[in-house]
Amino acid sequence: MMVAPAPNDGLSRKSSMMKVRDLARNLADGCVAFARRVTARDMSMTNIGTRIARLQVFGAALFFAVAALVVGGMHESSLAMEQNLEDIRRVSAVMEVADLISENRVAQASLLLEDGQAARALLAKRTGALTVELARLCALTPPGPLRPMVDAMEKDWDSYQKAQQRMIAMDGDGHAADALALFRGELQKKYLDFDRQADVLAGQFRANADRSGQMATGVAHFVAVFVLSFSAVGFLARFLVQIFIHRRVVRPLVDITKSLTALASGKTDVVLAGGERRDEIGAMVRALDVFRAQARLIEAEHERTLEAQARAERLARHDSLTGLPNRRFFTEVLGRITANAEHPAAVMMIDLDRFKPVNDIYGHDAGDLVLSELAQRFIAHRDELGTVARLGGDEFAVVFPSSNDRSHAARVAQLLSVIISRPIQLEDAVVEVGAAIGIALFPHDGTSPAALLRAADLAMYQAKTGGQGRYRFFDPSIEDNVQARAAMHIDVRRAVVAGEIIPYYQPLVAIDGGGLVGFEVLARWIHPDCGVVMPDAFIPVADEIGVLTDLTYRLLERVCREIREWPDTLTFSINLAPSQLRDPQIASRLIAILDRYGIAPQRIEVEITENALITDFGATKKVLSRLQKHGIRIALDDFGTGYASLNHLREFKFDKIKIDRSFLRGLDQGSKNEGIVRAMITLGKSLDLAITAEGIEEMGQWAHLSEWGCDFGQGYLFGKGMPAGKAKALISTGARGLKGAPRSPLRVAQL
Repeated sequence: MMVAPAPNDGLSRKSSMMKVRDLARNLADGCVAFARRVTARDMSMTNIGTRIARLQVFGAALFFAVAALVVGGMHESSLAMEQNLEDIRRVSAVMEVADLISENRVAQASLLLEDGQAARALLAKRTGALTVELARLCALTPPGPLRPMVDAMEKDWDSYQKAQQRMIAMDGDGHAADALALFRGELQKKYLDFDRQADVLAGQFRANADRSGQMATGVAHFVAVFVLSFSAVGFLARFLVQIFIHRRVVRPLVDITKSLTALASGKTDVVLAGGERRDEIGAMVRALDVFRAQARLIEAEHERTLEAQARAERLARHDSLTGLPNRRFFTEVLGRITANAEHPAAVMMIDLDRFKPVNDIYGHDAGDLVLSELAQRFIAHRDELGTVARLGGDEFAVVFPSSNDRSHAARVAQLLSVIISRPIQLEDAVVEVGAAIGIALFPHDGTSPAALLRAADLAMYQAKTGGQGRYRFFDPSIEDNVQARAAMHIDVRRAVVAGEIIPYYQPLVAIDGGGLVGFEVLARWIHPDCGVVMPDAFIPVADEIGVLTDLTYRLLERVCREIREWPDTLTFSINLAPSQLRDPQIASRLIAILDRYGIAPQRIEVEITENALITDFGATKKVLSRLQKHGIRIALDDFGTGYASLNHLREFKFDKIKIDRSFLRGLDQGSKNEGIVRAMITLGKSLDLAITAEGIEEMGQWAHLSEWGCDFGQGYLFGKGMPAGKAKALISTGARGLKGAPRSPLRVAQL
């Protein structure tokens, strides 16, 4: 089947190129006309600023016009290049199809000659590759004059495959002579027709590629010539403008400058021609007389300005409350010190202890008085302390020359502690404050101001955690994120108390039929600044600071409140960490919460990971046994990724195992995980355990798991974790609310 080619879109590309050339011609004509009008007007204008402004407008307009033209030309060139690349890809695809049909033909001959599994596999591989490549050719060919040829090839390929299947069947049934006749007859004819179509189509695509390549080259060449031409015109115009500005502006300004220099040197008899001009130059000449009269006043004002600048500079470099240098001044001093590594120094960061109660009890005025008093003490000991600065709030910094020996810095730190800890007299009270001091040594702990301040700050933080009235030297073992970690601890603790961590529900469905059987309860932190935070970011922190169990209780209570009106047949699984299983009271607390809200224990499932089985075998077994006695089911989560053994499955009497999502990757693509998953399901069935597969994202995975007898599934195919409102809506809306189950209305499956 042959399809006659239709004209290419080269005419439209040529039309686009003609438009670019017409636009260039119109632009040149407009520039000449505008230049004539500007020149004619400048002959009669007296305002230099207006003349220059018009020249600037003209230059800017010319620049943007040329830029627009160049951009348009480059856009047309880019389109032509993109078309050329597409045509080349199509040529490559057609040639690949032609090569593959030949390879397929060879594979057919091999099958007839050898008649083995290897030959059949090779033929199947060649056939599959040709099908894929032909599909790629179809995808690369948009609707147009050549698309019918591609569709015809695809149709002929289907016919060719059917004939090939008949040949394979004949050969397999022992009719080798018939298969050979089919190979030499019908298949040979179809092969030749298909090959001729590929040659014709490749020729059409090559012609298109040649035309689009020539068009891209032509547009680019035109743009280059145009840019070079206008660049030459621009240089000439710039030269003429320079001559005009020199004669009418620069030369008179030079004369005025010489007169002003003479006037500034004290010569008041300066006379300058040009006062009769009606432009800015004439105005400047006339202003010289006024300037002479005001010279002495200006000088006096200049002196006052210098004094004001000096005062402003001091205020910018010193703290307004204490008079001490501020952070800017301190950083400058530190920069000068670090510029010479041959002179060691010590940097200290000071944070006051017990200062906040002074503000809270006696008021901020009292706090300011404490800071001012400490500043005066520091100033009185400046010889021993070096440069002391207030960085802000109740933070101070000190830098002074010191040897690499820590003893000198330690003595200064002790002196600071004594100075700060002395009682301070307020109007009607006496207060005492302390300090945490961090010390960093230059150049040992850092060679830049920022590095030294950071090192001293970390050491100060370590000193604060070690108790009041202490000082610490910087230790490189301090983790860089110690402050962030501490802030995270505080934020997680606050979030647990504030109820910002709420339950999300991920659907759990029956593999056979897709019925909803329950949800896995997942924790989500609704952070006021960061939005929804996933559990990997805060669950380890909550476990580390000892609030994970409290969080579990709070989540379970909220779950019980939210599910009371949901169908009784739905189950809900919660996760317990290994550390929680060491708490002998956790089983009682969980059961008490269920009793308080009237939730049947049979609706709850507790999931533990395999790692929990090796932490404290005895304690874990006691907790799980007590939960099972009250009807709560136990599931082994992430099965296959940890340390579980058949002995563990027997000893802990699990009700369910959950296959980890990592084993489902590539399941619908024939991966090696197929055998592992089937073995897990078989093992679970032999132990009378329910099987849940996690991380189901593809329909193919679902189909395999259903075929192998898996009981339950969860994953993005059925739905991500969702708040209670959406989960409730999912229960009531049926299949419309469950991703991946459009076959029938979603029902709440019976357990």
